Amino acid sequence: MIKEADLAKEMKNGVPGGLYFFYGDEDYTKNRRAADMKRAAVGEDPSLAAFNCFEFVFGDGEFDAAAVEDALLAPPMMSPKKFISMTFSSVDSLKTRGKAGDGEDGEEDDSTEAAAPKKGGKTQNRLMEYLKSVGDPGEDTVMVVKAVGGGFDPGTAKAPSPFLRDADKIMTCVEFPYQSDNRLIHWMERHFADYGLTAAPEVYKWILNAAGKSMYRLSGELAKTAAYAAYRAEGDGSPRVVTLEDARLCVAANDEDDAFGLANCIMDGDLAGALNLLRIKMALREEPLLILGQISRAISDLYAAAAFSSDGRDASDYAAAMKMHSYRAGLFYRAVGKNPPSRYAEALNLCLEADRRLKSGLSGSSNSYAPIERLICSLTSLGNAAPGNVSSGNNYSGNAYSGRRGGR
Repeated sequence: MIKEADLAKEMKNGVPGGLYFFYGDEDYTKNRRAADMKRAAVGEDPSLAAFNCFEFVFGDGEFDAAAVEDALLAPPMMSPKKFISMTFSSVDSLKTRGKAGDGEDGEEDDSTEAAAPKKGGKTQNRLMEYLKSVGDPGEDTVMVVKAVGGGFDPGTAKAPSPFLRDADKIMTCVEFPYQSDNRLIHWMERHFADYGLTAAPEVYKWILNAAGKSMYRLSGELAKTAAYAAYRAEGDGSPRVVTLEDARLCVAANDEDDAFGLANCIMDGDLAGALNLLRIKMALREEPLLILGQISRAISDLYAAAAFSSDGRDASDYAAAMKMHSYRAGLFYRAVGKNPPSRYAEALNLCLEADRRLKSGLSGSSNSYAPIERLICSLTSLGNAAPGNVSSGNNYSGNAYSGRRGGR
């Protein structure tokens, strides 16, 4: 396992072929480094990238090994290397229990009961089993596997997770944690400098405290603040300095801007809160399919928590079965309260309908947020209404987001 700085040093003489695993909380630096590796491998010419670049995005519980295998078998065209990336919204959702090959194609049972480990069964991961079979892809292939922050539990430095231990044996594993405050402040200074602006140290600290450390979120808040401050300075002839008042007017406080917070707002019937969180994600240009996958996964986890609760089991049972940290499991347990599983089953069916509309083109474009806005309105109405009559035996697992594949 190495740090991002070590990878940057290795790339000074080009990017070596091989398998890479990117994990950690900071998706911004993760994606930026992957983009650097793509350019180093296939160059800047988009015509060459069209033949030599394969990028896949997989949602909760999804992995299309056949499509990835096709990309691996394709030889580089007019380039010494080809680039393959796989982004997973939840690596941990690919865990299987029992012997390898249980169920069709070795996939796990989607029912809630399948969350409980089978006695004597060994927990495996479909992705890891595939990567082991790939081995070294060769010097002509750069293959990057990215785990979205929040969708992978790496364990600790002293006790890494089984997946990370196995990955470290066959891949170059690179951690991307949140940046330190000092590094983020220097980064924010460069952002403001692009607008010809400066700011006092206390302004940067206030923005960090309000918006949090996510660089994707910060970039959106900085762009808003800089545009406003530049316009104000041009209008009144004042110095081009971002003031604390500018920041307070423009920066939205980080009110649990994550998939759990969004799903919780939805199921609580908080339409305004849910739409506000969606607007933040839209401003950060997050892909609609990825947002839908995050919502579906969070509601699926809430569904499982409700099922455990209705069976009289406690949060520790839920945490053990879901391989989830006890604190996070407690959040889900408290969120479901006394809600029956049928409420979340109905919500997952609505997620499936939104997924169908996005992929079928009924929304006009796969980049349209309209189906997600419609979904949020429908789900918040469900949250405000009495629990539905959908059977709690619904085995839908929340895999509403399909991997988008193809070369670019």
